[in-house]
Amino acid sequence: MKILSILFILIIILCGKSFGEPNKNLLADDNEVEFTSDNIKVDEKNKLVTASGNVVIKNENRKIIADKVVYDQNLDKAIATGEVILSEKDGSIYESNEVILTNEFKSIVAIPLFAKLKDQSSVSAKNFKKNDIGESFFNEGIYTACECDLKKQETPIWRLESKKIKHDPKTRTIYLKHPVMKIFSLPVYYLPYLSFPDWTVKRRSGFLTPTFGYSDRNRFYIKVPYYYAPENNPTMDMTFTTHQNGKTGHVDQLNIRKEYENTSLETNVYQGNLDTNKSNGDDVFAVNLKAKSILKNNWDIKIEGKYADQKTFMRRYGFDNDTSYKSYIELEKINENSISNIEIYNIQNLNGTSSNNEPTLAPSVFHHIFNTNEKHDFNYDIKLNAHSIYNDESYDIKRWSGFGNINKKLYFENLLLDADANIGIDLYSIQGRPSTDTNNNRYIDRISSGFSVAASNQFSFINETASYIVEPKIQLSSVIATDRTDEVPNRDSSEFMLDQANLFLNNQYQGRDNLQSNDRLNFGVNALAMTEKLGDISFFVGQSQKLSGTQKNISIANKDRQSHIINTISWNISEMYNFSWFSLYNHHDFKSDTSDFQFNGSIDGWSYSANHRSVNKEFVSDNNDREELALGLSKNFANWKTSYSRTYDMKNNEEELISETLGLEYTGTGYMFENCLTILFEYKSTGGVADRDILPEDSVYLTFSFRNLGDFKYQPKAITRALGQSIKN
Repeated sequence: MKILSILFILIIILCGKSFGEPNKNLLADDNEVEFTSDNIKVDEKNKLVTASGNVVIKNENRKIIADKVVYDQNLDKAIATGEVILSEKDGSIYESNEVILTNEFKSIVAIPLFAKLKDQSSVSAKNFKKNDIGESFFNEGIYTACECDLKKQETPIWRLESKKIKHDPKTRTIYLKHPVMKIFSLPVYYLPYLSFPDWTVKRRSGFLTPTFGYSDRNRFYIKVPYYYAPENNPTMDMTFTTHQNGKTGHVDQLNIRKEYENTSLETNVYQGNLDTNKSNGDDVFAVNLKAKSILKNNWDIKIEGKYADQKTFMRRYGFDNDTSYKSYIELEKINENSISNIEIYNIQNLNGTSSNNEPTLAPSVFHHIFNTNEKHDFNYDIKLNAHSIYNDESYDIKRWSGFGNINKKLYFENLLLDADANIGIDLYSIQGRPSTDTNNNRYIDRISSGFSVAASNQFSFINETASYIVEPKIQLSSVIATDRTDEVPNRDSSEFMLDQANLFLNNQYQGRDNLQSNDRLNFGVNALAMTEKLGDISFFVGQSQKLSGTQKNISIANKDRQSHIINTISWNISEMYNFSWFSLYNHHDFKSDTSDFQFNGSIDGWSYSANHRSVNKEFVSDNNDREELALGLSKNFANWKTSYSRTYDMKNNEEELISETLGLEYTGTGYMFENCLTILFEYKSTGGVADRDILPEDSVYLTFSFRNLGDFKYQPKAITRALGQSIKN
């Protein structure tokens, strides 16, 4: 039975485990190990024990297979030869031609060693040694995250070669001496020394993979992150990243994360000194704080604070693309029949074209009670809201609102009746009116009531090749509301664009600041055709007809008694072709005032898309017509992907480039995983007008991404097109 212990020690050693306390329990009972072989021979004279022919030793966690095992009692040495294969429970597999165990089986030599790790990465060594204190040494070692068989001398897309590799189980660290990175057998870079945690370490402090690059704006730049993971606090970590730009200065970023049982915290701080045409540069600072927690009684709290002392540098250096920062505290509780919400927020405006208005909402209290009785098709809901808005274009606004609604559905043989009735009240306190506002009323009240009834039916037609569903719907809606349009600043009821979603709403505005006060007849038809030859086609057309009421509370889209005609078409021709089209037609001349056309298709591996969107100036806040055309083309072939996209501003019949992107991507894929290596060539061009120191530019990027190692990014050339003088913040 001693040979069983010997062979089991072999298993332990090949698994990278030391001979410490954790293994004693396994060796205490030989019955925990299963052993089989074709032949066992004992040479008592020379004290040799030989097991040969399909030698298999296994326990609950691992299994070893060898052609032959010889144990020399005189030398205290065991030799496993032939095809020696060890597999672990986690899926890792180790192979060798010869394994020698000595020194009471605490030392091991494997010539050579090939391993397929748990994550399907591969490791090989010309020879492998492990000493009696558990240190492992790999000579002429190779590591790759690409799918390949190093034993068959297959060449991976990339590999990391090292003269000597050492694994120290005490420090749980892997050390590499003179590592060389090779791509397609071509040396790419060399380091004199490299170390990183072994597979048993979930996290450890140290430098992460740096990012290098070059641009015309920044010249040579380097981004070096350092990760700090305190051993005595496993729920906290920190990452410090320095962004060094050869031309424009530096920005340092600190990220802190902390987890509690029901709470998570994250902080990002940005600080640096950037060249902004000032003699000493310009100090910049930004912060982003996030927190969320689950409180007692099912209350959730979310907190986020965002601030930047210079309005463009976060976008200029690619940290984010936001044109405004919202800082808020939000409490929310969701029950089966109610939703409660409390929110306080402030807006920092970063857009150079907007005013310095930075309103604060403090607070907003919202409570929604609802109930659904499916048995009788009856439901009701009650909404209560109170909020205060400060520094909103000099306005200080307080509003208290209450709204109640009941709904009843009635089913007949071929008809569905859907009836709504509601009542609402709004109370305002308004201070700080600007000089342009001639209304001096501080306290304003408004009462509203509404009723609607809708009738719909569904007709189905089926033949041998297709099925059709047609659903007409007509609704009578009546809303009576005190006209306060000229007295109440509109903050939550911006002009809406009529569509299929809001056509049949009692109040087509989303908020309470502006209400429709009229009688309307809303009607529409929804149709669906499912055919074998033409695919699936859906169609909707609808319109709203004002019967009575003032026009002041009607949106821009409904200046007269008849609204625009809503038209929506969706056509899924097949899995390879589909398009959708939304449009609003002016009923006077049937010209489209708003149109959104999208088409997607694929053929012979090519994927293409087109999107044309036009909006009449009446629906745009800056009162300018807009028209854009976006085109896209891509193709996958072998391990390559190419893509091209271009977006035009076509207003006033002029084709002005908004953006253009050309990409060529190589993805080395494996059997068990994808993207062991990604090489991305990307050309980008941005048009339009400069936003202060954010200028239109042409850029070329080259990015290498190595699985398990990190990225290298090179920007060989960037041409900045200055359109006029840069405007300072």
